[in-house]
Amino acid sequence: MKASDGAVIYVGKAIRLRTRVRSYFGREKSTSALTSQMMRYVTEVDYIVTETEVEALLLENNLIKAHQPRYNVKLKDDKRYPYLRVTVNEPFPRIHITRKAENDGTRYFGPFVHARSTRQTLKQLTKLFPIRTCTLPLAEVRNKYRVCLDYHIGRCPGPCADKIDVPDYDEIVQKVCQFLSGNTNAVVKELTEQMQAAAEALDFETAAKYRDTLKDVQQAITTQNMDSVSAADEDVIGIAVRTDIACVQLLRVRDGKLLEREHYYLNDADPESLATALSAFISQYYQNAVFVPKTVVLPMQIESMELIENWLSEKQGNRVGLHVPKAGRLRKLQILATKNAEILLTQREQNVVYSSGVEPALVELQELLGLKHPLRRIEAYDISNLGDRFAVGSMVVLEDGKPASAEYRRFKIRSVEGQDDFAMMQEIITRRFRRALADDEKFNKLPDLMLIDGGKGQLSAAQAAMNFCRSLQGKTCYSKAASSQLPDIPLIALAKRIEEIFVPGKSEPIVLREDNPTLHMIQRLRDEAHRFAVTYHRRLRQKSLSASVLDEIPNVGPRRKQALLQHFGSIEAIREASLDGLLSVKGIPRSVAENIRKHL
Repeated sequence: MKASDGAVIYVGKAIRLRTRVRSYFGREKSTSALTSQMMRYVTEVDYIVTETEVEALLLENNLIKAHQPRYNVKLKDDKRYPYLRVTVNEPFPRIHITRKAENDGTRYFGPFVHARSTRQTLKQLTKLFPIRTCTLPLAEVRNKYRVCLDYHIGRCPGPCADKIDVPDYDEIVQKVCQFLSGNTNAVVKELTEQMQAAAEALDFETAAKYRDTLKDVQQAITTQNMDSVSAADEDVIGIAVRTDIACVQLLRVRDGKLLEREHYYLNDADPESLATALSAFISQYYQNAVFVPKTVVLPMQIESMELIENWLSEKQGNRVGLHVPKAGRLRKLQILATKNAEILLTQREQNVVYSSGVEPALVELQELLGLKHPLRRIEAYDISNLGDRFAVGSMVVLEDGKPASAEYRRFKIRSVEGQDDFAMMQEIITRRFRRALADDEKFNKLPDLMLIDGGKGQLSAAQAAMNFCRSLQGKTCYSKAASSQLPDIPLIALAKRIEEIFVPGKSEPIVLREDNPTLHMIQRLRDEAHRFAVTYHRRLRQKSLSASVLDEIPNVGPRRKQALLQHFGSIEAIREASLDGLLSVKGIPRSVAENIRKHL
């Protein structure tokens, strides 16, 4: 369907075109609000005839992606997701990340939602099963390349230098493919048998290697153990809708285990036509999927259910069924998927998760501290000094999980004598919020959380500074400021020694695991504040080292200063030079020479 300017605003498919088109021109009560709105702009209906219904389904998807019609349900993010590609058509297959899946004789696994998780999966795989990641063109024998670092740290068996033959390498590739396909039980069983065989042969060194590998594999699949009596591969789908935005939650079950969950947002979804939105999602999602499970579990019957089943079966080469469970294990999983979709939409409304690419660490930190509002802006503070010289402070900012370098601020310590980090922290916090109370546009954005580099002492100093600034509210010098109200801003401190998080009012610190992403985010922000402070400190120190008495003389800039030092070699030699000697220096006129003699 096209508008008056020829733009495609809706794409659909039909077995009987006359019946389908007439349905859009029926009584208003029989059409949805979105359809009624669309029909006001439709001026032309065009059509393409295909040989089969499956062809029509594929063509519909292609046209939706090509034209992005306003009134079609569309995947909000149409980017290419990353895959793991194993080049099984080479003598020594390699594994790497790609965003383009093709029918080229290789094996693809994915897609993965986040590139970071894909890189972590690849890193873990090369630890468990040494498979090459390089791009060298290898033959079956007589490879004369030099082994790289991966060989020396046990992440590649060195086929580039004929350190392993093709049959032994193929065993590694098979284990990689089994693991990526979700068949972790087979990998665990085989590793256990190899460990026991090596132990019986008294080859304890090899047995220990198999034991360590087995431990890593079991650790990698620990979070996947949502077991069932079934060993089937299934995709379980739930859907929830608010206004015109729907959220689809997809749970990937492989070998009876819940391996992964993904969510997608659909635009222009009508709450009264969830089945239509779900049908559009399934058609678009599985069109580019490399792997389709035998069973796709749905929350409701959808349009063209038998047609989509036939298309998926033809695509996969095996029978694929769309199933709407009424009870049992699959029904429980489907309820879980729907509940997750509803939670995501609720979080979206509250601006906790405000995009599909939100930093999860921000949400976890908010929950950890028991805060009601999302952490849109976090400010971190640090002090840098060399004894009592060149003491400075820094403020760095994280907005929506990303560094906001334009919001960074630096402070030169003015009122503190000696090396007193607590007093220095108190000074920079006080100066920052006094300027906010005075409605200084460089400081008028207030944080949702403040991070202090240090322990309880620095945290107490920051608290004292905040209490002092609140006591200034309402005083004459700040009464004219439009934004002179300072809210109760949460504070935390991160101590460097064992990375403890101190919170005001709590005697015991919060200690997170070393591999916790929330801790990593806080550490990165703390380190950025430290880097910014140290950079400013070094700049001041270098400036003082390069300063000289010549800087105080009028009309002696950097070029004349350099020319004088190059000619005479030192300040003492310049002091002893005659007027004629100074005039002999290129670029020094008489008036400047007289100033130099007078000053020195």
